[in-house]
Amino acid sequence: MGKIYLDNATTTRLDPEILVTMLPYLEEEFGSPSSPHSLGRRAREALEVARTEVARFAGCQQEEVFFTASASEANNLALKGAFGARGRRWRRVLVSAVEHASVLHTSQSLAREGADLAVVAVDLQGRVDLDLFAGAARDGAGLVSVMHGNPEVGTLQPVQDICRISKECGALVHIDATATAGLFPGLWRELEADLMTLSPHLFHGPKGIAALMVRRGIRLLPQIDGGIQEGGLRAGTQSVALAVGFGEAARLAREAAPNRAARLRVLGRRLRDRLEETLSDWVLTGHREARIPGHLSLCLKYVEGEAVLGLLDDAGILAGSGSACTLGAGKPSHVLQALGLDPVLARGAVDFCLSRLNTAEEVDEVGVALTDIVARLRRLSPLAPGAAEV
Repeated sequence: MGKIYLDNATTTRLDPEILVTMLPYLEEEFGSPSSPHSLGRRAREALEVARTEVARFAGCQQEEVFFTASASEANNLALKGAFGARGRRWRRVLVSAVEHASVLHTSQSLAREGADLAVVAVDLQGRVDLDLFAGAARDGAGLVSVMHGNPEVGTLQPVQDICRISKECGALVHIDATATAGLFPGLWRELEADLMTLSPHLFHGPKGIAALMVRRGIRLLPQIDGGIQEGGLRAGTQSVALAVGFGEAARLAREAAPNRAARLRVLGRRLRDRLEETLSDWVLTGHREARIPGHLSLCLKYVEGEAVLGLLDDAGILAGSGSACTLGAGKPSHVLQALGLDPVLARGAVDFCLSRLNTAEEVDEVGVALTDIVARLRRLSPLAPGAAEV
């Protein structure tokens, strides 16, 4: 039996069509885009074509796209770069309690440098409390960083309201769209954001590259010195092959996104319906409706999520549990803690995130397998009602 991959909030399979576009720049077209000769000029042209495709995808200008090696690096550049350019003229940096570690840890680093850090609470469904946010923003916010969609619980944040409130208070706004960009192209055009992060490996592009959108007129302090690449914001020879893959992933996602998102909503709803019919004693995490299309996250009572994931893997089903950048830390999920979930219940957390490569038949197979696995584990659990004594 082939593997059923449902960990697409962590990374996605590279589209073979995208790989084909990348191969020439790993083979004969290997030149550096900084070189003056013909090979270098062709590399530079390919890099800028890719930048144009990413800009069309995001809804911004080509000169507003700056390539980085990862979304984590882009988030660091956004926060540290903006703070470094303005420094202590800012009284407050605002982030939500459910941000990715690359934002939370970076904001904590800024606090050690003198920033007044405010971490805004979320409700039980993981949405930013807009009243608390507005109060914190009006108390002198200079920089706001909020993700569009949470990869762990799937919740979509009210980013339009967050941007509006922030701009009314004169704050710069950074949106981390890493988890959602492939399904919501043109997000930049719809928001009053100043900075935005996206990465193609969440929509079937390559790993090892990401981009930070920087609105015209916004100054950032570079975080990597040593060259003038990427407009002087990010030194280092660019990977043309990865950029070309990013551009092709952006083009394909831009053309397919409306139908892709609608189909994933149907599949995600199908999986939820199957589990509601066959599986008892579980709690949906995240917002019930305002969530990443095709994302389902839940906490299973009386079992360990790690054990469930292991048995799913044995059955050929690959699912997730928490952020890929915090798994293995030996600590409870900060996202589930922010939602106020009982720590014991949170130990049963699993999540499923579908991609365009998944099918309805796979969804049904996952529903049957998960129900069977949870039943087997509960028969062994001393916590489960009516569990057999071992």
